[in-house]
Amino acid sequence: MSAPPLHARLLPALWPLVPGVAVVAAVAGALLAPLATAGAALGLGVVAVTARWPRATALAAMVGGPLYLSGYAAGPVTLDNVAVLYGAAVGTGWLLARRRVGTPLAAWPVAVALAVTLAAAVNGGAGLPGTARFLSLAVLVLILANSTAAARSRTVAWVEGAVTVGALVLLAQPLTGYPEAFGTAEGVGQRFGGLFGHPNFAAYTICFVLLYQLYATRFTALRAGSTAVLLLALLLTGSRAALLVFLVLLLPAVWLRARRFVGLLLPALVALPFVGTTVLTRLESISRTGGLSGQNASGWRLGQWQDALEATRGHELLGIGWGQTVAVMGDELGAHSTYVQLWLEVGRVGTAVAAVGLAALLLSARSSRTASVLLAYAVVASITDPVLLYPSCLTVLLVLLAQLLPRRDDAPATEPAPDAVPDAVPDAVPDAVPDRAPGPRSGGTRPTAPTATPRPLGALA
Repeated sequence: MSAPPLHARLLPALWPLVPGVAVVAAVAGALLAPLATAGAALGLGVVAVTARWPRATALAAMVGGPLYLSGYAAGPVTLDNVAVLYGAAVGTGWLLARRRVGTPLAAWPVAVALAVTLAAAVNGGAGLPGTARFLSLAVLVLILANSTAAARSRTVAWVEGAVTVGALVLLAQPLTGYPEAFGTAEGVGQRFGGLFGHPNFAAYTICFVLLYQLYATRFTALRAGSTAVLLLALLLTGSRAALLVFLVLLLPAVWLRARRFVGLLLPALVALPFVGTTVLTRLESISRTGGLSGQNASGWRLGQWQDALEATRGHELLGIGWGQTVAVMGDELGAHSTYVQLWLEVGRVGTAVAAVGLAALLLSARSSRTASVLLAYAVVASITDPVLLYPSCLTVLLVLLAQLLPRRDDAPATEPAPDAVPDAVPDAVPDAVPDRAPGPRSGGTRPTAPTATPRPLGALA
C-alpha cells in the first residue's frame, strides 16, 4: 500500500495551528496597523458572508447602498457606488449559476443604460459610469424575478424596515445635527434628508413605501407605527412636489382603507409634542417658499427647464452625455425633471429608447392596482424632479414592484400578492358544496359531489 501524499499528511498536523496564527496576526495587526487590520477583518467577513449567502448579500448591498451610503465618500466615488457594484457583481454570478427567467421590470433600467451608452459613444465617454448604475438595477430585478415568492416578501419587509430606520434618523436630525441639514435659499427653516442624502431622495423614497403600505399590505400595529414615522419624516424633508403628488394619490386610499387612517391618529398624537415645533417650522417654510417665485419654487423650475432645453442646441440627437447637466447650467444645478434631463443628456434618440422601456414598465403594472399607483406617482413626480433616475427612489420602487407583480410560474400555494389580500378577511373560502348529492336517475350513475375549490375574496388588484 502506497504512502499518502505529502499534503494529506501535513494538513491534519498543521490545521490545529491555524487558530493560534490567526490570533497572533490579529493582535500584531491591531498594534502595528489597526486600520488595515480592521479593514482586512471586515473584508474577510464580507467574503465569508458572500460565499454563504450570495443572493442575500447582493440584495443587501444593492438596496442598502443607495439608502444609507450616498453621503459618504470613498475616494472619487461615494460608498453607495462601491456597495452597488459589489452587489451587482455577486448577483450576476448568482444568476449565471442557475436557470434564469426575464422580467419586464428590467425594461426601464436597461433602456436608460442603453441610452447612456449611446450618448457616451459620441461624447468622448462622458457619463459612461451611469451605464453601470442602471445595469446594476437590471441585475437587482432579475435576482428578485428568479427568487421565490417568500424571498421577495422578505426583501420587501427588509426594505420597509430599512426605510423606516432611515426615517427615524431623519426625525432625530433636528436634535442631533447629524447628518448636516440642508438650508433653504429663502432662509426659512431647514430641510432634512437623514442618511438618504438630499431631502428629495428621502421624500420620494418615503412616499413609495407609504403608498405601498397604505394600499397594499395588511395593516398591523407594527406597520401602523412605521407609517406614522414615515409621514412625519416626509414633512421634515420639505419637498413640496413629493408631498402634493402623494396627497393626490392618497385620496382613493382614504376611501378604500379608512380604518388605517383612524389607526394612525394615536401614534401621530403621541409624537406631536416631540416633533410638533419642527413640523410647524417645516410647514411654514413650505408655504413661504412655494408659488412661482423663489429659488426651488415652481417658477424657478420653469426657468431651469428653459435653460436646459436651450443647452441641447448642437446635441439634439444623442445629447451632451449622462450627468453633464450641471456643467452647462448657469447656476450649476440640475434640470429638476426626469424628462428634460433625458432630453438634454441622451438626446432625442436616447429619450426614444428610454420611452420604450418606460412604456414596457407601465404595461407590466396593469394587473395590480397598487403597482399602478406607485408608477403613477413616479411618472407624475418625475415632471418636477428626476424621480425615475434617483438611485434610492428607483431601487425601492423596483423592489416593491417585484413583489406586487410576481412571476407567472410561482407555485399556486405561495402567498398572494399583498394588494390582492383585504383586511380582516380570510385568505380564501370554499365554494358551497351540497350536503347530499341527488339520487341517481333510473339507469344512470350517482353524480359525484363537486370538490371544494379555494376562491380568493375581495381582490383589489
